[in-house]
Parts: sequence; C-alpha cells; structure tokens
Amino acid sequence: MTNEPDDITDFLVIGAGLAGLAFASEARTQGATVRVLDKGRGVGGRMATRRLETAGTEVRVDHGAQFFTARETRLSAWAQAGLAEGWLSVWTHGFPLWKDGTIHRREEGHPRYAPRNGMNELARRLGAGLTIERSTEVRSVTEENGVFVATAAAGERYRGRNLILNAPPVQVRNMARNLLSEETVRTLESVEFLPAWTWMAVLSEDVPGADWPALEMEHPVLGWVSRDHTKREPGGPPTLVAHGSGAWSREHSEDAPETVLRHLTDALRDTIGDVRFETVQVHRWRYAQPIRPLTVPFLREGAHGPACCGDWCGGPRVEGALESGWKLAEDFFCEKPSLSGNKA
Repeated sequence: MTNEPDDITDFLVIGAGLAGLAFASEARTQGATVRVLDKGRGVGGRMATRRLETAGTEVRVDHGAQFFTARETRLSAWAQAGLAEGWLSVWTHGFPLWKDGTIHRREEGHPRYAPRNGMNELARRLGAGLTIERSTEVRSVTEENGVFVATAAAGERYRGRNLILNAPPVQVRNMARNLLSEETVRTLESVEFLPAWTWMAVLSEDVPGADWPALEMEHPVLGWVSRDHTKREPGGPPTLVAHGSGAWSREHSEDAPETVLRHLTDALRDTIGDVRFETVQVHRWRYAQPIRPLTVPFLREGAHGPACCGDWCGGPRVEGALESGWKLAEDFFCEKPSLSGNKA
C-alpha cells in the first residue's frame, strides 16, 4: 500500500543539503507550505558530523565540510549572531601549507567559522521548524495536472505546486529528466565533480609537536589534514580528519574502504608523523567538490517548471550553497528579473 499525503504543498524540495534548506526556510518565512525530502537519515549533505565511539564516549568529528567563510552581507550577519549566541566560533584565520616535507606559514586572512558542536549544526538550525521526510529516496518526479509528484523508493508519493531540486546534477537528470529541457540537460552535463575519500580518527595522543588547526596539503595522496578537536571545547580527546586529494580520490574512488584506509594512514605517517588512533573510519563522498560549477546561482525551467540549486551553482563552498538557496527564494518571492541564466 502506498502513502500519498492528502495535502499539496506550495513547494516540494528534494534534497536537504544547505541550498535546499536555505530555500525551504526562506519560503516558510514567506508563508509558503514546504515539504523537504531527503534520502539520508540526517540533513545537511556534506555538512556532516559523525559520532565516533571511544572508551564509552561519543566524539564529534566533521568528516565533510570543515568550516565556512562569510563574505556576503546576509551570511556575515548570521555568523555574527551565531558568535553572540555562543553556538558558533572563529576557528582560525587561515591555514599553513604542507609542501615538500615542510610546513609553510602564511599570512592570516578572513575568519573561518566552525560551530562548536559540529558543522551539522548549520543544517540543524536552517531546518528547524521545517517538515522534512528523512530516509526518503526519490526515484522519479512527474507532473500530473499541473502538480509535481515525487515517487519514493518505497512507493510513497509527495505532491507540490512547485519543485525544487537540490541534488548533484547527475541525480537531478536521473529523477526528473522528463521535466527538463534539452538546454537544461546540457547545462547539467557541463558540471564536473571530484570525489573525496575522508579518513577520520580519535587519536591515542595528539599529533606530536603540532601547533596548527589544519593543513592544506600539496601532496599526491592528501589534500587536507585537520586536528578537528581544535574546534571543540578543551578537554576532549584529540581527533584527526584527512581528505584524499581530488585526483587521488578520483583514481581510487572504487577501491575497498580497507585499502583506502591503509593508503591514507600511510600517507599521514609519512607527512605529519606516527599518528596512533583508538578508532578510525573512512567515508567516500562521491560528489565532494564541484570543479566546473555553473556561473549562475540557480536554474529555473520557466515560471512554473522545476528549479535547481546547490553548491554547483555559482560557488563550490558552504557560502555558495547558502547563497544559491537564498537567491532562488528571492527569485520566487520578489518581483524582479530572474537571477538565473537559464530561465525560459
């Protein structure tokens, strides 16, 4: 027996990444009814904070996005409010570079912000008060009598007058190909991503001699190393997060997790020292870094067709994802020309 809610919402948002949540939150503020569908058990996409267990204690570790910047007015104001409320902190003003076996110090720059309880706090706050259907994998989206209908893997059907797609372009094409123009399909096909393998561990002891919060790595295997515990309140166990470089992660994207774990552990010991861990895991992000994003903040198929948003629209960072969702909402609710380069 399938489930089909009786109500038709104003907006059906598929994907609870930051862009989708930013749009949904703004639409709700404008008085619209919104339902968000996401295949994951949580929300936020790569705003991911995993809980690792060690000695009977759960330790939070950011294994997706590591921090965010706030250069635009709206996000800057949100960051300042978060600092005042205490859930957000300035992690650092820049990162040293590891290159050729040496750590190169660099001048400090703009603030890099990180929530004290983990990056997922951003998604949790954006999603507060929203109707979000988790563990709901949408297989297809159709249009019936002017209403968009999303059909999930278990047979549930969800309906909305407007459709927002917040997913990687290949997934957008797979679920909604019949609703998209050839121009939009070609635009989606132009976006290119790199994957990322992430290594995360609770350490037996901190990295010997380390005085850096994180390192950008110019290395054939590693792209990033973070002493993740430096974002938290003092007193917790040391934690370390490493991302494989984009090129290495792409080359090894289909490797077995235990093989990846061994390679990344060896690379860490070759670069920063003999790291010893109490517990360790790896995670693959298939669509981690948009290396060929669009130059527009969102896509819309005319006034009544589906719309797309995400970090692959306009800017491949946390800030870009939020701006994508907010600008799409602005386009729907403000009487002004579309900001998209693909609105019919």
